[in-house]
Amino acid sequence: MCSIKKLEDIVESMSGRKSPVRLACINPVDYESLMALRQAADKRIIRPVAVGDTGEIKKKAESFGVSLEGFDFQEVGDYEEMALEATKLVHSGSADLLMKGSISTRIVMQAVLDSRFGLRGKSLFSHIALFDVAPLKRLIAVTDPAINIRPNLTQKVQIIRNAVEVLHSLGIRWPKVAILAAIEKPQVQAMPTTLDAKIIERMAGEGLLGEMEVQGPLALDDAVSKEVAKAKGIKGSVAGNADILVAPQIETGNVLYKSFIYLLGLDCANITIGGIKPIVLVGRTDTVRTKYLSIALGAATLQGAA
Repeated sequence: MCSIKKLEDIVESMSGRKSPVRLACINPVDYESLMALRQAADKRIIRPVAVGDTGEIKKKAESFGVSLEGFDFQEVGDYEEMALEATKLVHSGSADLLMKGSISTRIVMQAVLDSRFGLRGKSLFSHIALFDVAPLKRLIAVTDPAINIRPNLTQKVQIIRNAVEVLHSLGIRWPKVAILAAIEKPQVQAMPTTLDAKIIERMAGEGLLGEMEVQGPLALDDAVSKEVAKAKGIKGSVAGNADILVAPQIETGNVLYKSFIYLLGLDCANITIGGIKPIVLVGRTDTVRTKYLSIALGAATLQGAA
């Protein structure tokens, strides 16, 4: 049975490493990034490499009262050059993990997609948000709330595989995947995404997608509540037990993601996967704790993929 039940378990599993993950963070001049790096370094999860204007980074850290002991530095002045240099470090193996600091996501992804030094892999890039959901006594992943706008059937399969890879890295061997919709039965004309859900469910049932269980379409309550699933007469191993919630498009995923954070106050860790290495692609409004937990998740995903 998997021992990872909450995000703090991931932190503890990755702490005290003899060889901490070398993490290249682009332009860490904001308090949240610097403090998250400090906390993760103190736990020996990572050895930070701060990529940017070294003088500015040190100045900001001093003003925030954040120690940079144990940090390495890569001096780069221009934003585009910062992103490219940090990506090159990971591409070359000089760093293991890339993290977004105080810089535009567009600039980061431009570097990540660079044909010479980028991190593009064979899969589709997708975003996975992992939440502590105490009443359910387990973690819940939401995908994709940030990158893919209107994924087609093939892209949805890749998004699911990416999310499953993250959970596999945490020791969850057969994740239960719920493909979300507003209804439980396919409505081809009115809701074509429900047909995608049923096709992917059948693919998984035939063993075409690997170690996962998939069910869809399912409404959110069907996916997470055993009582609701029972009351509606919905059978299947995923109904009421979902580990991964797959949104039909970005609007659904983004609203669900932000509802968990801003309405319910759930702890969250974010990771972007699909390239040759995971990316800690956190947002500018994310808290220290979210960035810290995301670093730990990135290190765990990296270890699981190794």
